[in-house]
Amino acid sequence: MLIKSKKAEMETVHWTCIDTPYTEEEYILDVMDDRFMGCDCGDTGSCSSSDCLCVRLSLGVSYTPSGKLATSLTSPHQKPVLECHSECSCKSNICTNRMLSRKTKHNLQVFDTGNRGLGLMTKTDICKGEFVCEYLGELISADAAKARLESMTPDAPQTAGNTSSSSMNYLITVNEYFTSGSSRWCIDARRFGNIARFINHSCQPNLVSLVCRAGCDVPRVALFACRDIAAGEELSFSYASPDSVLSTKPCLCGAKDCKLFLPFDVT
Repeated sequence: MLIKSKKAEMETVHWTCIDTPYTEEEYILDVMDDRFMGCDCGDTGSCSSSDCLCVRLSLGVSYTPSGKLATSLTSPHQKPVLECHSECSCKSNICTNRMLSRKTKHNLQVFDTGNRGLGLMTKTDICKGEFVCEYLGELISADAAKARLESMTPDAPQTAGNTSSSSMNYLITVNEYFTSGSSRWCIDARRFGNIARFINHSCQPNLVSLVCRAGCDVPRVALFACRDIAAGEELSFSYASPDSVLSTKPCLCGAKDCKLFLPFDVT
C-alpha cells in the first residue's frame, strides 16, 4: 500500500464540506453500489474477534477494544482493513471494528500557520493510536487526476502570499499492490472535502495514514496519531511515498530532519 500527496498551502477556492466519499464517476459509483456481505455478530460484541466476518476478511483485528490502532497495522506491509458497515447486523454504538462511520471525537481547529498558509491543530490531547479523522474528497479517475495536475502552476512557492488557485493541490493517490496486480485510486479534496484538507506535510509527522474499506471496494484514507499529541499542536502527515522524489518546492515544516523540499509523486 502506498499513499502519496502534494497539497496546497493557501485556501482560496470555494469548496463543499462532505462527510462521506463523493464521486461523479460512473464506474466508481458502480463499485460503491457493489456492497460487501456484512457480519452477523448482532449485539454480541464479537466484532473484536475472528468470529466476525469483517475481522476474518481483515486477516485479524484492526482496532483494540479501546478504539486504538492495533500494533499489527504499524508495519510497512499493511494488512487489509475492512470495517463493519451498513450491511452488518452489529450495533454501531458497541462495535469495535468501526472508525470511519463514527467520525472524529477530537476538537480540531483550522488556523493560520503564518508561513505555510492554513493548517489544522487539535484543541484536545490525542493518544498514540487514536483515530483523528478521515481524508475525504472527490473520488476521480487517474486520467482526471492527471488533467487536474497538468492545469496547475508547477512548483508554486509555499508561502502565505501564494493565493493563486492554479497552484492549489489537495490530491491524494492511493496505490495498492497485490500478488495479482495493482490498483490506483485518486482522492481530490479541492472542491469536495472535509477538515482534513487543511493538514500540512511534515518530514516528522504526528499522524499516519491508513487505507480502510467499509462496505465496498473503494479505499478510504484514515489518519491516526503515531505518537501522543498535546492540545495546541499542529497536525501533520507525510506526503511522501516510496515512489516520491523531491520537488523544487521548499518544505517549511521546520522538522529537525527536514528534507528541505516537498515530496512529489512521479507516478
